[in-house]
Amino acid sequence: MVAPIYFAGNTEFGTFAQAAIAFRQIFDALSIVVDQFENLTAFAAGVERLSSLTNALENPSQVQPGSTTIDVTEAAKLAMQRVTLLTPNHQRTLVEDLSLSLEPGEGLVLVGNSGSGKSSILRAIAGLWNAGTGHLTRPQLQEMLFLPQRPYMVLGSLRSQLLYPHTDRQIDEEQLRQILAQVNLTDLPERVGGFDAQLDWANVLSLGEQQRLAFARLLLTQPAYAILDEATSALDLANEKRLYQQLKAMETTTISVGHRASLLQYHKYVLNLAEDTRWQLMLAEEYQQTQQI
Repeated sequence: MVAPIYFAGNTEFGTFAQAAIAFRQIFDALSIVVDQFENLTAFAAGVERLSSLTNALENPSQVQPGSTTIDVTEAAKLAMQRVTLLTPNHQRTLVEDLSLSLEPGEGLVLVGNSGSGKSSILRAIAGLWNAGTGHLTRPQLQEMLFLPQRPYMVLGSLRSQLLYPHTDRQIDEEQLRQILAQVNLTDLPERVGGFDAQLDWANVLSLGEQQRLAFARLLLTQPAYAILDEATSALDLANEKRLYQQLKAMETTTISVGHRASLLQYHKYVLNLAEDTRWQLMLAEEYQQTQQI
């Protein structure tokens, strides 16, 4: 197509060269967008979350007249007395008239289908959601550490990842290496360039490695209570067992959300939630027997 036009004398060769250069520049510019699409999407999502947070801080929602909130008392145990938990907009009831008492050392695992309110109860324990009625007794928030399914990876060094949320602590590298060995990440410092290496940890580490790194934070912090929202979902059973046994050894009380039957052995009680706000509290052994029938 180009050759006949050129040899017919209708267009100079330089015009074709300029067109090729222009096409190449446009192609390279579009390639940047394609190659960075995943990063741009993550960046846009981050901006959207920050925008939502700014709007929430500048325009705090007002509690509707007649709306109620859950009463909270701080103590050395976790208990709920006739708690009815609603969504923050008070438009949907998640759990109704829930009562339980968990002494230190008595683990609890929450089970149920998606949407039954498992994570919502964890948010209520953390003080993030309080719409509803009843009374919640819980330890002080600084005595609890929350681990989501996808751990938060802070900006900074490997040392900062391990020490979070208390990044100002002074802990020698030998102790940090011992903790990493406990979560089966012995070679991580050498692999990433040392404890002072600063990388994009969410992309450098697999989800399983991120979850084990989050458990390393638990072992360093040694909280009285660990709230685990599917925090071992990306781990094999051997690593899951290894981590839960270490939590038990340091007498940390665990409250877990998960779908694996293997979690039952690390907790005393099971809270089984239904999608119609009903619930059932039973011993882990009793719940396991009902699943085998």
